[in-house]
Amino acid sequence: MKEDLTFEDVYNEASRLTKSNPFEIRDAVVKELIKPMLKEHGFTVGGNTWCRKLSDGEKLVIHMDGNRFNNILSGVSFGFRISLHDGRNGAKPKYGIGEMKIDSNYFLPYFGMCSPLYNVEGYNIGGFRDGMPVDMPVEEIKKYIRDDFEQYILPELLKVDSREDYKEMYGRFCQEKRSKDLDVRIAWFINSVQYSFISYRADGKVHEDLIKSKRSLKITKEEILSNLDLADKMRCNLNDTSIDAKPILMQLAEEE
Repeated sequence: MKEDLTFEDVYNEASRLTKSNPFEIRDAVVKELIKPMLKEHGFTVGGNTWCRKLSDGEKLVIHMDGNRFNNILSGVSFGFRISLHDGRNGAKPKYGIGEMKIDSNYFLPYFGMCSPLYNVEGYNIGGFRDGMPVDMPVEEIKKYIRDDFEQYILPELLKVDSREDYKEMYGRFCQEKRSKDLDVRIAWFINSVQYSFISYRADGKVHEDLIKSKRSLKITKEEILSNLDLADKMRCNLNDTSIDAKPILMQLAEEE
């Protein structure tokens, strides 16, 4: 690729290579999967916010939001925020989100990082991987998201029938709790090691920062070595799936 190419040149070439529109696919997923699935389980629809009335009059809220920087190069990122709202006075949750917010990723094993749809925002449709557009069939996308909801998210939400139920669930799936669980900690650590391969830092402190990350996440040698296969499972969501983080992980396991 010529070094004098502008961003517009790159964007236009990406648009030419991309066969499907990720925005249209996201909208189809919402229309054909999310809305019918949530309606089936008692949620009423209002835009990108779904509510289910609880026995004490409060509402369990699911809100879908997206990244304002979504584009043809990065793909379309969107996530689901779970919260509780006292709607008995007729007021709607501000920006679609009420109290005690939980990101849907926290319901998923390893924060959802073993999925090719993984994104820190929630899910990502489109973009590029290994230098080529990610043109995953819409039915395959729907299957990944349906499995997440049916296996992990909805079973927990459907247990909630009051504020007390929600508070109990929040205690198990909120960021403060899940960020201490091993599956989330080890996934975050492996992810940071994988992304160190594409670091553009000039100060040469990438490895030093990974050691600091290991300490702050309180990851032990045994936990790293017993989860090396997770690094292979998590390759599926990387822009470069050839990255093999295992040698560095084994090295980091021995360092303090």
